[in-house]
Amino acid sequence: MNLLSEGLRFIIHTSLRKDSTEGAEKKLVLSSGKVPLIEYVPQKAEKGLIITFTGFSVNGYRDKRMVVVNNAFRKLGYRVITPQIKEIDLLLINPKSIDEVRAVIMGIMNDPQLNPHGFRPAIFAPSFTAGIAALAIADMPENAISSLCMLGSFCNLESSIEFVMTNDETVDDYGMHILMKNFLKYSIGAHPKLEEMVQAAIEDNGFKRAIPALPRVIAQSDAATIDLYKKLTKDGAYRREVIMDAWHKIPDSTVWKERLDLSKHAAKITCPVTIIHGKDDNVIPASQSILLYTLLKEKNKHVHLELSELLDHGDMQFRFSIIRQIANMAKAINYFLFNTKYAESSINA
Repeated sequence: MNLLSEGLRFIIHTSLRKDSTEGAEKKLVLSSGKVPLIEYVPQKAEKGLIITFTGFSVNGYRDKRMVVVNNAFRKLGYRVITPQIKEIDLLLINPKSIDEVRAVIMGIMNDPQLNPHGFRPAIFAPSFTAGIAALAIADMPENAISSLCMLGSFCNLESSIEFVMTNDETVDDYGMHILMKNFLKYSIGAHPKLEEMVQAAIEDNGFKRAIPALPRVIAQSDAATIDLYKKLTKDGAYRREVIMDAWHKIPDSTVWKERLDLSKHAAKITCPVTIIHGKDDNVIPASQSILLYTLLKEKNKHVHLELSELLDHGDMQFRFSIIRQIANMAKAINYFLFNTKYAESSINA
């Protein structure tokens, strides 16, 4: 069976034949403590190991969208592991996530029970977490990772934040509130009632609540807080001013900007990289992946970029109306799997 058919099978398993069966719960023991994870083991001989990370999901590392992706890889013959990353599960943007992701990857790679065949792991991650994973890989030994697949990632975080804050025409409610949750406190200080509204909006969207909690929270709040929340959500210019002011007031902001700017670290990523981005992504613009591709290609010949009309931000939501797009997406997945398959052991790297 050729690699193109593997890519097509992956697309089928993430669209027409979705499997939402969650894998086995396991623990990774690190010096910092035990890390919960979900493991998916193929029924036949294993071709490789893929570590997948979830994006900013209210369901954390148990996000059902990633469960479908994991089962698709499993059915293609890959052992798949999704670990919990605490900061990501808490919907928090913080450079210490880079260290957490790196430690987890190295821990899984060196664990004889989680990686019994000694494969070099491949990494698959969406959205903000994809950038964090790439930054973690940039700090790892050169031959530690077999392949990286990034779905809708940032390259320069500051410009990505500004895009979300000012994109009034197609503003993403969930992404906007995630950024408000993370940064408002640095500009306007602690504001429990406003924070409650922001959290309610995030959970209403993330859990797809039939009866939203936000209207109740608003009804119980004071007029000044309600006016502030409405201005933040409706006035793009004001929202941008507040959030960008907050971005520059973060404690240790110089360290944050250095560590979270993937454009400054891309040259250190030497493993094959597959970049997939929705052309109309309204959270992280496709221009971020184009920039990342350009920077990676300066030092790394093994980089594949696919700008697709078949998916939204961070979601494998394929539409079968465009045959060429399907073939191109299959090729992108093939590129990732080609470099993942039977990757030799590098446990002592």
